[in-house]
Amino acid sequence: MRALTPPATAPKPAEPALIVPLLALAETWPDVLRLELAQMNLQESQVALPMRSVEEALKRGRVVFPWKALRAMIQPAVPPAISAHDAVSLDLPLKVLAPLFLGRQKQAGKTQQKTAVDENIPNLFFGTAPAAAPGREAAPPGNHVVAKAVDTNFYPRTAAPTSPPTGNTEWTAQPVPNTNFLSRCITPKEAVEQAVALPGVVGALAALPDGLMIASHLPPDLNPETLAAFLPHIFSKVSQCTKELRMGELNNLHFTVGTVPWKIHRVNAIFFAAFGRAGEALPGAQLAGLAADLDRKKQQEVSK
Repeated sequence: MRALTPPATAPKPAEPALIVPLLALAETWPDVLRLELAQMNLQESQVALPMRSVEEALKRGRVVFPWKALRAMIQPAVPPAISAHDAVSLDLPLKVLAPLFLGRQKQAGKTQQKTAVDENIPNLFFGTAPAAAPGREAAPPGNHVVAKAVDTNFYPRTAAPTSPPTGNTEWTAQPVPNTNFLSRCITPKEAVEQAVALPGVVGALAALPDGLMIASHLPPDLNPETLAAFLPHIFSKVSQCTKELRMGELNNLHFTVGTVPWKIHRVNAIFFAAFGRAGEALPGAQLAGLAADLDRKKQQEVSK
């Protein structure tokens, strides 16, 4: 009798990975570990970080991997060896990972469908939530976005809008905008300090388009670097919708998360954001005034 050969099991699909240059991650690592990278000739190597692990870590506001685990993710693979620093836990920079992660997610969404709008996203411009699709529950009324036209053009914009992240997952250094903050009526730090002094404001921060934090005043349970990294992308996604609807350029955004109100202003090379207490309104006019001062040059600069 001929023996039956069991069917071969299909190999498990590889877990999606975020490809990042090793040197981009090692920017703030200890010098002894950077020396080890040079000795192993890893200057051109890349690291394949598991997308699921990165997503969970970003939600916590901190991405940490031990050096032993990172060495196993290096591409091309390095020979197995024991390092004196294997047990060292290394922080990976959020300003590098957050844009790459969001770009990878956007690329995956385009692959599934060329143009798609999540039915759970409320109507941004008419104040009502979209009708629920058959078999799907309507989104709860708590999380909604409301765009107000009261102070939309409260201050002028003179710089081109920040482009949304592309689908390319390769990391490239982003140029820092050449903005002379000291030539404005107030600096970003002063704007943040004055914002949190307003009634109803709990926290405020200012960030550059590349997600780099400039100034912040937040409760201790919030990570300022994480918020700064995601701030430009939140604004860019909504801005892209307004362009597709031919509604013009977006220069400020007001939305509510749960019952906590948020306000984001884009002022040239700065994203200025503030949030308030649950169930209370933000002082929109005063925050818009601070945004205007961030854009307005000092009198002596104008006279020149």
